Amino acid sequence: MISLEALARDIEDREGAIPGLKPDNQARIVFLDGVPRERRPLAVVYLHGFTASQAEGAPAHRALAQACGAHLYLNRLHDHGTDEPMAMAGATPQQWRDDADAAFRIGLALGERVLLVATSMGGSLALDLAATYPDKVAALIAWSPGIRVFDEEQLRAATLLEGPVVPPGDRTPYQRQYWSSVVHSDAYRAIARLFVERMQPANLGKVTCPVLFGAWDGGAGDSDTLTSVAAMREAFAWLGTPASSRRFIGYDHAAHVLANPNRSPAAGRVLADALAFLAEHRP
Repeated sequence: MISLEALARDIEDREGAIPGLKPDNQARIVFLDGVPRERRPLAVVYLHGFTASQAEGAPAHRALAQACGAHLYLNRLHDHGTDEPMAMAGATPQQWRDDADAAFRIGLALGERVLLVATSMGGSLALDLAATYPDKVAALIAWSPGIRVFDEEQLRAATLLEGPVVPPGDRTPYQRQYWSSVVHSDAYRAIARLFVERMQPANLGKVTCPVLFGAWDGGAGDSDTLTSVAAMREAFAWLGTPASSRRFIGYDHAAHVLANPNRSPAAGRVLADALAFLAEHRP
């Protein structure tokens, strides 16, 4: 069996060969300090969302891994992390599911069971993994999980486009660093299909691990405008997880990128609640 250090080097070499990959967007293993680089009882895998990178969940994912005494794997969807115009050409839901499955297998190399932490579309993929591997997922923390988009007409219009698309609106240097500035239209079609095909009661009913959903949900004018909070609440009710082991928390004065302090004023509360949930439902 390959050593964890060799696995980390293989990932580093693979990521280093990606043309146009932006700094700090790469997938990587973050080993727990002060312990041997060996398999532990638990690993943490972070799955980022649509057009995003690991920074979306930083530094919360590292804090959660530290609190759990776990090694951490920061995943990168294979067509993300670059502004190459054709990077997402040919994107499909199955490709992203395969990416998530590969990340999960790395998690199982790092730990006997896996705590999944995810944001937005990463939450969709994490829910799908939890439904597929119920015995291996220790718990799931999903921030702004993608069940349906907030504006269905806007997504429908995007699926009709062809070729590379520059999303509307100004972006800060930080956003340009860690989110894609160009999105191929195939990716819009892929995310629409992923939600329709996988975010369904029959699938999510197979999720049985402890689950925390976090959402930007402060009321009118203070709620998520990217993913549908109503759909999150509906999907939360579909879960097979016992009521005593699942929690839905709505945050006011927040943002879609819920756990990142550069994007969300609620990030401190979000991390505190996640740590409390894990302390109560110790994986």
